[in-house]
Amino acid sequence: MIELLDLKNDVVFKDFFGDKSNKEILESFINAVLGLEGDDCIEIEEFLDPRKMRVEVGKPSTFVDLSVKTRGGERYIIEMQTYNHDGFDKRLLYYLGKDYTEQIEYHYHQPTASQALNDKKAKKMIGWADLPRVHIIAIIDFHRNRKEKNGILNHHEVVETYRFKPQISASNEYIFDHWKATIVDLKKFKSKPVNKLKTDKEIWIYILNNAPFLKEDEIEVLKKDPVFQRALERLEMLSADPKTRKAYEVSVNDQRDHLAIMEAAERKAHKEGRKEEKVEIAQALLKQGLPVNQISEATGLLSEEIEALR
Repeated sequence: MIELLDLKNDVVFKDFFGDKSNKEILESFINAVLGLEGDDCIEIEEFLDPRKMRVEVGKPSTFVDLSVKTRGGERYIIEMQTYNHDGFDKRLLYYLGKDYTEQIEYHYHQPTASQALNDKKAKKMIGWADLPRVHIIAIIDFHRNRKEKNGILNHHEVVETYRFKPQISASNEYIFDHWKATIVDLKKFKSKPVNKLKTDKEIWIYILNNAPFLKEDEIEVLKKDPVFQRALERLEMLSADPKTRKAYEVSVNDQRDHLAIMEAAERKAHKEGRKEEKVEIAQALLKQGLPVNQISEATGLLSEEIEALR
């Protein structure tokens, strides 16, 4: 049995859920996470080019992991995030707004014979009322606060959906119903034995959290469901592919380097912050007329540093 790759890894996540020939895998995940059943279940009509969602604010530029359009015309953005960074919530809002407005550029008529000959497409004029809904699903695997270790969300639910609501009249909710954001907080999920998983949502979150650690007997239990059988066979195929494994290892090393840089920056900022506190204390003690050697002993600053503060 080959060791399965971590689904939370950027390379594996995109290849696993972005396979057009196995779109029912992503359909199952979206429907399970959002609790959609029966006629409400989504069907993916098209995988969109995620590079259209490129963010050029910083370098290197980034774009969403996956973007799809359903048969009902709605758009779903799927994003996996394994580390916290400033502005994460604003980034989700940016993606929602950018995808919503880009739909104006997206819709086209089928080209006429002459247009096809010239390899051109005629834009379809759509009204504002025709703009479909946009929903972002962000899967996160980091703590909001390292000290509290309580995930990114304040509430205890693993999956929470947010939408815009009017402050005064509930009758106007339909105006604000076109943008939704669902956060799947993997840190909040309490693991349990495979045979105790009751819903597809629990199974998906369990696989996301534990793919590299799944045992053979657990995989056999999960494969009893046709969708999860196909999903795990897809993950097994990716895990056995040398090119995918190499890209996976490069991605893991890049992420480790990034985290190391972030932690080093935090330590430096903390150290500099403590230095500023010591300087303030030394200045206060100088004003009180204490000798330099006593101030040095109290603050840990060098005598030369304290003399320079006079």
